[in-house]
Amino acid sequence: MIIVIDGPAGTGKSTVAQKVAQKLGFTFFDTGAMYRSIAWMLLQEKVDPANREEVCRLLPRFKYEIKIDEKSQRRYFVSGTDVTAAIREPTMSSAASKIATIPELREMLVKIQRKFGHHCNAVFEGRDMGTVVFPDADLKIFLTAKPEVRARRRFEELLKKFPDMNQTLDYGQILKEIEERDRNDSTRAISPLKQAPDAHLIDTSDMNVDDVVDQILGLLPQHKSYFRKKWLYGFSYWIARIFFKVCFRLKIYGLEHFRPGAGIVASNHASLYDPPVLSVSCPEEVHFLAKDSLFEIPLLGRLIRVLNAHPVSRSATDASTFRDLIRLLRDGKKVILFPEGTRSSDGGLRPLERGLAFIVSKGRCPIFPAYIQGTFSAWPSSKKFPRLFGKISVVFGTPIEWSDFEGLDKREAERQLTEKTAQSFKELKDWLERGAEGVPP
Repeated sequence: MIIVIDGPAGTGKSTVAQKVAQKLGFTFFDTGAMYRSIAWMLLQEKVDPANREEVCRLLPRFKYEIKIDEKSQRRYFVSGTDVTAAIREPTMSSAASKIATIPELREMLVKIQRKFGHHCNAVFEGRDMGTVVFPDADLKIFLTAKPEVRARRRFEELLKKFPDMNQTLDYGQILKEIEERDRNDSTRAISPLKQAPDAHLIDTSDMNVDDVVDQILGLLPQHKSYFRKKWLYGFSYWIARIFFKVCFRLKIYGLEHFRPGAGIVASNHASLYDPPVLSVSCPEEVHFLAKDSLFEIPLLGRLIRVLNAHPVSRSATDASTFRDLIRLLRDGKKVILFPEGTRSSDGGLRPLERGLAFIVSKGRCPIFPAYIQGTFSAWPSSKKFPRLFGKISVVFGTPIEWSDFEGLDKREAERQLTEKTAQSFKELKDWLERGAEGVPP
């Protein structure tokens, strides 16, 4: 899923986009940082940003990277130099606006942005995301605000970031620069700033960040299919869902706790039926791990690969498996995990392994706890073949947010998160056994 947030400078696009991405477990992509980073390189080379010929000559040398530091903050690098702070200086804003009119430069950056967006769930913010870069985005937002309000926000932001400039900063000059940039961005021939016809307009003049974020989350497309990419996945999904609905009277509870984006769907594990049951109970496409030997079976191997199974070798190290899971999460995918490690021999809950907390801390994503009831009776580990009829229920609980634990010591955070997940399994189990009345915990 792609969400785009456009609008002029000072409307709070970056802050809002980051918070929306965090809430959804999506990746945040600051396109403005790309333009500012190129502007920084040009100024270092003493090249006039308005000199199209010189700018185009230097474009092949632009090496851009985004890294996450030890505090989980995004840092921007140009040819190995950390430019995170430098690109936020006032001089970079006007330079970025000038180079944004160069067709060759925009074409290069649009390719980078589209390539990124096609591989993960992401929130993009900029000025032409919904009109040029992603005209088919799932949700388009256009933020606006009065120039005076935006100038005041910019003035206060600069004072906070560069307190030593308090004697030189001038509100009137900042207002003039914002109005000038609005004119430049709106009248340029290439990708001008404008609201896409299908974008939702939000005036942030009298709104705080949380109010804007809540309004955007309320606009998420609730009825779009999550199976656009793989028709075979969708077809198999519904065949399996019908099978479990007809043969096992499958009941699914707690879907109100589900939300799009990266996350781990963690559940108890008592039967070989658990992976397909949990997959068809999720309203979103999911991924899971499977033994590599299964991929060697001609028809089965091809089918499970299409259905988002990822091979795991018997000899694979834990580190290798963890890397695969973390990669999927960082790509904005949902991954099914059974943190008990092995199937229960009696259908009861087993202690959870520490791997779940480790993966969550690396993927920085929520856990969607789930409890499956009835699969042990349908296909216990002691039986070679399953029963074809019975009753199965799945309940999803309140998401467990990694952000609630990240301020703690690493080991303490992992301990508390593991305990929280185990407690959630127990509460969901109790809720089902009490009759599944009301909202799941």
